[in-house]
Amino acid sequence: MATSVMDRGAGLGPIAGSDPRPAPAPEIARRPAGGDLPMNGPGSRTERTVMAGATGAIEGPPPSEAAPLPEGPSRQGDRLRGQVVVLLPALNEEGAIGDVIDRIPREGLRSLGYDVAVWVVDGQSTDATMDIARGRGATTFTQTGAGKGNAMRQAFTRLLSRPGTTGRPENRFFVMLDADGTYPPEEIPHFVEALEAGGDVILGSRLRGSIADGAISGLNLAGNRLLSALASLLFRVPVTDVCTGMWGFREDALRRFGLVAKGFDLEADLFASACQRRARVREVPISYGCRVGEAKLVPLRTGVVIAWRLLARRFRRSRTDPRPTLPASKAMREETS
Repeated sequence: MATSVMDRGAGLGPIAGSDPRPAPAPEIARRPAGGDLPMNGPGSRTERTVMAGATGAIEGPPPSEAAPLPEGPSRQGDRLRGQVVVLLPALNEEGAIGDVIDRIPREGLRSLGYDVAVWVVDGQSTDATMDIARGRGATTFTQTGAGKGNAMRQAFTRLLSRPGTTGRPENRFFVMLDADGTYPPEEIPHFVEALEAGGDVILGSRLRGSIADGAISGLNLAGNRLLSALASLLFRVPVTDVCTGMWGFREDALRRFGLVAKGFDLEADLFASACQRRARVREVPISYGCRVGEAKLVPLRTGVVIAWRLLARRFRRSRTDPRPTLPASKAMREETS
């Protein structure tokens, strides 16, 4: 597994080696602020379900009935360490979705003792995205309504309503990345390592890693820097890439978020929730490539929406502070009490 991206910045070290758990990622310093946030850094049976509060249709095996891991070192002495759920938000991504799923390092994660589940969160695609995803063995979830924020909030609620493979929320990690081929599935293990090392929320920073020529326009890059600076200022938490589409979460932390985003303001909502819920946040450098297919966002309009979400979460919190969709698990309640 390539580790060159991690070598370029102050991120996590390579997976390979005698010690499967590398040293923790360097912390991102923070300044004390109003919120006290330590900042560092499917199968044979098909199930269709529509849930109140988590509308949307699922096809594929329930996540708690994932295929067993092969015998051998992947079980870490016949003991499953946890589960990694890979979430791929997609809308008409038939040109990229198959390759993205194929590139998920399932065997590498299983060798570390993690069961792997892949969910494609579909925004009602009109092309072959869903057929390709199912053909690759992924569970597919079709959102109700429109917008990336709506899609992921529905998927998060659906997933958090049932236990993972181990039944222990502290051992279930979620990694979200766009399904357009721009973000590197190969680097998912680095997110898992950062979560293992104590992080609650992991952001993949393109600005601390590498960006392929032509992958991002000068306007988008400048806007991202500006929005990241705004987020850092508002929440007094340094962040270099608040608009990144690759994130990692511990289940216990995700349960505490009160997300309200409907569209491309999702990432701003995630960051603000992490700050306001006192999560431990880290950044790791990632590579960023050219997308396959047509872009969905309109830069200027999207930038305004993101800025508004950051401002609204910062200054309207006292009046409209969103509550978590689901209660925190016992483990998280004990940890934060």
